[in-house]
Amino acid sequence: MASSSSFFGVTECNLLCVGGLVAGLALAAVAFKRYQKYKDDQRRQTYPKDTVVLHQIGRGKYIPSISPFPLKLETYLRMAKIPYINEHAHTMSSKGKTPWMTYNGEDVDDSQMCIDFLNKKLGVDMNKHLSLEQKSIGHAFRILVEDHLYWTMAYVAYAGDLTATRSVMPYDPLTNMFLVRAWTKVIRKQLWCQGMGRHTVEQVNHLIKSDLMALSVFLEEFPNLKDYVYRVRETFWPDWNECILEPEQGGTRGKKEK
Repeated sequence: MASSSSFFGVTECNLLCVGGLVAGLALAAVAFKRYQKYKDDQRRQTYPKDTVVLHQIGRGKYIPSISPFPLKLETYLRMAKIPYINEHAHTMSSKGKTPWMTYNGEDVDDSQMCIDFLNKKLGVDMNKHLSLEQKSIGHAFRILVEDHLYWTMAYVAYAGDLTATRSVMPYDPLTNMFLVRAWTKVIRKQLWCQGMGRHTVEQVNHLIKSDLMALSVFLEEFPNLKDYVYRVRETFWPDWNECILEPEQGGTRGKKEK
C-alpha cells in the first residue's frame, strides 16, 4: 500500500515530485548556462585580431542606436578611425550595461571606460591640441550631458506617457510592449533613486532648457546645438540613413553585421 504519511497536508509523494521538479529545473539551468558559455567561446574565436567588437543593442528607427551611449562609443571609433565590427544583441555587460566591447579577447564595459582603454592601448589622443583648462571644461560638460541631461531625457521618455517612447522602438508590437514595460519599471526606480524622478514635469523641463542653453553657449562657434549635431552626423555618419532603414528599404537595420 502506498505511504499515506503527510506533512501539513502534503503527502510524501507530492514532496518527492516537487523535489524532482526543482532538481530538474536546476540541472536544466546549469546545462543552459554551460551551453551559452560554449556558444560564446565559439563566437569569440571568430573575432578578428586588433579589431573592436562593439556589443550593443540593435539599430533604431530614426537614429543608429536607441541608447545614447552606444552611439557615443561608435562615433568615437569612427572619429579615431579604429577598426571595429558591431555585434547587435541584448546581451548586457558584466555590469548589466550597454554598450561594452571586446578587444583581443579582453572585455571592457561602460562607454567612457572603453574610450579610456582604447586611448591608452592605442595611443589615441584627440584632445592633444587643447589646453589643460579646455580639457577640464570639456570634461565638465561631458559629465553635464551624461550624468544630468541624460536623466532628464530618461524622465521625458519613461516617467509619463509612453506613446512616443513606444513609437521609436524598432521592434514588433509584442516585443515592443514587453520591453518598454520592463524598461519603464527599472528606469522609473532608477529615476527616483537618482533624484530626477522626484521633480515635476515643469521642473525637469526647466533643467533641460538650462543644460541645452549652457551647451549652446559652450559651442558658440556654431549657430546652435542642432547645427553641431548635423555636422557630426554628416562628417562621421555618411551611412546614417542606411543604418536606420530596413533591408527592403535599401538599408541594413536588422541585418547581421560581419
